[in-house]
Amino acid sequence: MRFHIADFTDERFFPGENDDLEDILRFFFFAVAIDHRTRIKGFKYAAVIDGVEYKGADLLFKLLKDKYDEDPGIFDPANMMKITPNDIISWLNIGNAVIWDPETRAFLLRDAGFKLVKLYDGRVKNLIDASGGRVGGISGFLGLIKVFRAYEDPVEKKAFLLLKFLLRRRLYDVKDPDMLQVPVDNHLTRIAVRLGLVRPSKELIDVFRWKRKATFEEDVIIRLQVRRAYKLVALKAGLDPLVMDDLLWTMGRSCCRVCCVNCNKCRIPVLDIEGCPFKEVCDSYATEIKINEHLYEDTWYY
Repeated sequence: MRFHIADFTDERFFPGENDDLEDILRFFFFAVAIDHRTRIKGFKYAAVIDGVEYKGADLLFKLLKDKYDEDPGIFDPANMMKITPNDIISWLNIGNAVIWDPETRAFLLRDAGFKLVKLYDGRVKNLIDASGGRVGGISGFLGLIKVFRAYEDPVEKKAFLLLKFLLRRRLYDVKDPDMLQVPVDNHLTRIAVRLGLVRPSKELIDVFRWKRKATFEEDVIIRLQVRRAYKLVALKAGLDPLVMDDLLWTMGRSCCRVCCVNCNKCRIPVLDIEGCPFKEVCDSYATEIKINEHLYEDTWYY
């Protein structure tokens, strides 16, 4: 079984390796800032461009990269400070694909641009340098990036996703790799509860059956437990949590979905196999009704 580790150099979605360093860093910083749910009830985010279908985060990054190709200066924080909801709509809507919450995404970009200028002279490189290569601690990457509203999530999904991009592109040198965690979103949570890595308590079972919405506090607690479970798996298996995330996230999108679960026949893009590699140890494999992640959509954290 071969495992394909993404290097994030596909120029349909990401800046070229020979581009200006600060331009590359700004693209990732601002793109991840607005990379949260694209598909919720009433919104389907997918489009065919030049004969290829893109959906979800792939479409979002594709369209942002198209703007970058027009002019990398669009991602200058001085410009980000002035972004409006109409800008988001014009950038990210295409055909029948409609991005939800353009007001929130515009707010997150304005906040990130303003604070980057005020605190780091408008340079993402200065933010990275200020961390000294440390992920943890108040003055480490996680502590510093929380000042930006887009990255304030207590479970640090976007922060770890940004780190994942930076590390794969060799733009960040981590001195405390033991602090790395999976970026926990709805896909990773769904897989964790179906596998049985975490099991909902009686008090929380209704939010996984979608009979009620989780509260903010419940969402944080659930995702922290999921993150801890995956960390234990990574430690036991000797895996980098961010590499493990490649498999988990693609599984959640292509195989272990809310609907249309196909444990035996689906193809997982990062593996050269057919079917879920975990089906023999999965709590939900033999069950007709598959449990989902907790019901919680009104968030920009993931």
